[in-house]
Amino acid sequence: MIRRTTKCGHQKSNIPDNIDPKIIEESQRWVRDNEGVISESMGYNSPRISSELPDCSMPMTFDHFNYCSLGCLYCFAYFFKSNNPAIKSVSLKSVNPKAQLAAMRGESTNKQGRLFYEHFYSKKFLFHWGGLADPFCSFEKHNKVGLKLIKGLARMKYPTLFSFKGDGIFKRQYTKIFEHYSHQKNFAFQISIVTNSDKLASEVEIGVPSTTKRLEAIKMLSDMGYWTILRLRPFIIGVSDQGLDELLERALAAGINGISMEFFAQDGRANTGMKTRYAAMAKLMGISGDLHQYFKATSPSERGGYMRTNRLVKERHVRKVYEFCAKHGLTCGISDPDYKELNTSGSCCAMPDIYNDNPDLQNWTRSQLTYHLKEARVNYHKTGECRELLFNDVYGDESYLDDPALANDHVSVIGKCCADRNALTQRIILQMQWNNLRSPANPRNYFNGKMLPIGLDSDGNLKYKYNPSPYEARWIADGVDLTK
Repeated sequence: MIRRTTKCGHQKSNIPDNIDPKIIEESQRWVRDNEGVISESMGYNSPRISSELPDCSMPMTFDHFNYCSLGCLYCFAYFFKSNNPAIKSVSLKSVNPKAQLAAMRGESTNKQGRLFYEHFYSKKFLFHWGGLADPFCSFEKHNKVGLKLIKGLARMKYPTLFSFKGDGIFKRQYTKIFEHYSHQKNFAFQISIVTNSDKLASEVEIGVPSTTKRLEAIKMLSDMGYWTILRLRPFIIGVSDQGLDELLERALAAGINGISMEFFAQDGRANTGMKTRYAAMAKLMGISGDLHQYFKATSPSERGGYMRTNRLVKERHVRKVYEFCAKHGLTCGISDPDYKELNTSGSCCAMPDIYNDNPDLQNWTRSQLTYHLKEARVNYHKTGECRELLFNDVYGDESYLDDPALANDHVSVIGKCCADRNALTQRIILQMQWNNLRSPANPRNYFNGKMLPIGLDSDGNLKYKYNPSPYEARWIADGVDLTK
């Protein structure tokens, strides 16, 4: 192993000698291009409505920085930044913690703050922190923006789910807050781990704390009494399955309450930097050929350019996690569109349906397909009935779906005139995808036939029905209970 220091002065450890220097260069790009780790402005605009809205229990997603200091080969945020021709270099920006907390109290002076208060904060809707950046990466260590927010959230008793893998959480300033407010149970944590092996983790996630260190974070927070989740995402076949049994047992011993699982997928729009990373990923996964060709050959074509391998490729890994959760009374969350019906709560992040210690942590939306697919699967295995799913039943009367101001950053508004843009809502976008059988986001295509169209409802929208898969009969024959 070698230790490298960035231009900013903070160290990036656990970088193996055998990693291609080009990959290290790419993994550190956004750190290197920044003049320092100190935030240059508080102009970052967050929260936002997630693009995963159709099947997401927490569509309000939040990051306090515009990117993070970690160097994962599979980085979702890096991919989009590096493919944006308008971005030549990226300086670090943060949200304004005072303004964010004021908005959550209903005291905002700007439109966005008032908008999110009306639709989310006033209802104590679960605050999901950590989508495109990490709450506890090196930038937080130097800027302390998140620290101010955490203090405010604790005082407000606001329900918050942190998604992270950075080790800044071990700093005494943070642990002191979490210890002091642990009796409130308004915080929950999902910790991302992709492999049991510290060595393998260092090759996939450059500069990220080891698996062992992240398990220590789970234990620390579980010992405080918090709801903790092993975030097995992305599950990389050839990497994550190595030592999986041991990882599950270690996570259980650390005190997890649930597991959230999603498989690594490949976007076909890879640039030169991503192709270099994909070549390294292929080697680590044991794929001798081109990673793109592998995903193209094993992924359903109706899902479009974002390639997710098929159900048969994933089945044995999903079954292992599902049965482990059932055996130990853990919440099982399958974030992947394949096997999403196997969730044991309506939240694929493995948040509980019912949490008596603090019901505010239940404040995530059921008006999305994860919840309804789970309910349809349970109903089928209890009654034998294939439940029908109607658009208006699935998406309900959630107010944020009907506010045009919350659809302005959706990809569907690109190229539209001002009048059309101002008339578009998230509900209209969802409805267009629901009724367009050629769209990769259409339920039939996205869930690879798990929902099949059977006609039109009284409003003229497609009507779908739950479609049992062959694996369900196989699992039941082996004694797996699919009624819970």
